[in-house]
Amino acid sequence: MPKKTDAETDERDVVIADADANVDKIRDILFGGQMRDYEKRFAALEKRLSDSIERTARDMEKRLDRLDSFTRKEFEKLSEQLKAERKERGAESKQSAAELAEYADQVEGWFAEVEEQLSEETKGLRATLDEQSAEASGQLREVQTALQKEIDREAGELADQKIAREDLAALLTEMALRLKKDFKLPKA
Repeated sequence: MPKKTDAETDERDVVIADADANVDKIRDILFGGQMRDYEKRFAALEKRLSDSIERTARDMEKRLDRLDSFTRKEFEKLSEQLKAERKERGAESKQSAAELAEYADQVEGWFAEVEEQLSEETKGLRATLDEQSAEASGQLREVQTALQKEIDREAGELADQKIAREDLAALLTEMALRLKKDFKLPKA
């Protein structure tokens, strides 16, 4: 078998490179529009999903901030009421030492009740806050799950619409062989 010269090898490489360039042009002509369309659809879907997640996160954050603000205000009101009652009781206790001795037990009972009520109300507010926080977290998980399902559904639809790699490779191989005229068509 005669050895190929460098010139023949270079010539063959140039022919192969030209054929590859032609195949790339054909591929771009046949499938370029579809691929750009898929890319645009993926980008739009990703933008919609990220916007939706951001809106949901901002909404949840606002709700939690409002709930926190409400809880703090209520706690401050109760603290102010407690302070006011303590001041009132202190003023009354200064009026008479005799009344102080008589009412000392009563005042302590009132303070215990107020503190108990404050404790119960604080527990109630905390429980409400925990429930609302759990509810908000649940809603956030539901939204996240729904968004993930939507992404999966959209990805499935796009996967169903795209051409399989093996089919595309076979088509392009056949086209390349036909262009090289190496492909033999079966006789009828």
